[in-house]
Amino acid sequence: MEWEKRSQAITVVTLVCFFIGLSITVQWRTQTEINRMASATSVDELTTTLIQTERSKEALTTQIEDLRSQLDKYREGENSKQTLQQTLEKTRLAAGLTAVEGPGVIITLDDSPLAQQLDTIRKNDPNQYYIHDSYLRDLVNALWTGGAEAVSINNQRLVSTSEIFCGGTTIFVNRELVTPPFVIRAVGDPKTLMASVNMVTTSLVLKGYRQQFGIVFDPVASDKVQIPNYKGDTKFQYAHVVTGDEAVETKP
Repeated sequence: MEWEKRSQAITVVTLVCFFIGLSITVQWRTQTEINRMASATSVDELTTTLIQTERSKEALTTQIEDLRSQLDKYREGENSKQTLQQTLEKTRLAAGLTAVEGPGVIITLDDSPLAQQLDTIRKNDPNQYYIHDSYLRDLVNALWTGGAEAVSINNQRLVSTSEIFCGGTTIFVNRELVTPPFVIRAVGDPKTLMASVNMVTTSLVLKGYRQQFGIVFDPVASDKVQIPNYKGDTKFQYAHVVTGDEAVETKP
């Protein structure tokens, strides 16, 4: 498609140049012919030739203007297409439909190896040996608060409609089953993201559980974090676009 449009543009430009050159050639040849025949041709014949030349010139001028108009329209269309493409890319990026990479943080969480030793966990609260969905939600919220531009859990991209919930002993993200170890990736300023994560109460709890019960909680800054695009369903069942006539200011 791009090659066809470029070929059309090249064709239009070529035709413009051709007709301009043709117009100049016609005028030059006509003037030469008039000069040559001036001594042997009557005034009426010269006048007729001049009128025909002017008409040919006007016709060529009209054709050139038409071609220039087509070229301008093509250029305007190309500019509009580029603007639309840029807007679409920004929208896809904001919606999480495009894979991204950049600096950020990577947080790894895993159940304690001691969770397999029933005699050991019975002495304490068994929940203290496992990673729960609430931990993931709190850490993700801390990352958003810290200015994260993109977040994923076990390669599940989080968007505005994403869910993190527990079903029995398993955790679901975007309604997809995820299993430990849980790897949270976020793109953003590493220092700000790390500071935001370290400030939440969940991090303090997890650090205590790491020391006391052996769970894995390892947040690290990274110069390169890769996050995939969102692959879930983006259909809306109840929400619809509000047109200009329908848009009204609602009272709080």
